[in-house]
Amino acid sequence: MKKKVNLSVVTVNPSTLNYAHPYYVPIEDGDETTIKYYKNHGVPVAHIALPGRMPHYYAVFNADTQEEADMMKKMYNNWDKKSSRHEADKRKYETSYDALVDEGYDASNDDNNPEEIVAYSIVIDALNTALQELTEEKLRACKMVANNEPQRAVAEELGISRRTLRDRKDGAMEDLAKKMKEYK
Repeated sequence: MKKKVNLSVVTVNPSTLNYAHPYYVPIEDGDETTIKYYKNHGVPVAHIALPGRMPHYYAVFNADTQEEADMMKKMYNNWDKKSSRHEADKRKYETSYDALVDEGYDASNDDNNPEEIVAYSIVIDALNTALQELTEEKLRACKMVANNEPQRAVAEELGISRRTLRDRKDGAMEDLAKKMKEYK
């Protein structure tokens, strides 16, 4: 649970640190546990406003070189941007269950049962794994069935008789059936 942090306890003036190559690791506002962790391990924590940003909590570290500090700043900046984009997308595309109900959503009429979705996903993953274990020849026969291709054209493509292709297709389907037996 997040608590309000006492600023007088955690605020550090970064200019007094005398770090030659400082970089700042963001801490989620109000994350007192992380702030205490850093403080207990001798890492200064500052509540500062970096250029172009609102005041925020940061753990302050010193890099060995300016290049290392720049690399770390860039990495954390990229993470921050990605996190911001992700949060913006969540706000844009996600909605609450209550909002859906207000708009007329009725879960009892929904065909998308979460249990069925998970079960379907498990079966698809198992099928993909089973297909990867097939030989190229058997995989081509399975693709023929999946794409509803005529046996004559595929047999000509592979340079084998239709009967041979049919036997190989049947063998591939039997192999898949054995591997997928537990998912019935």
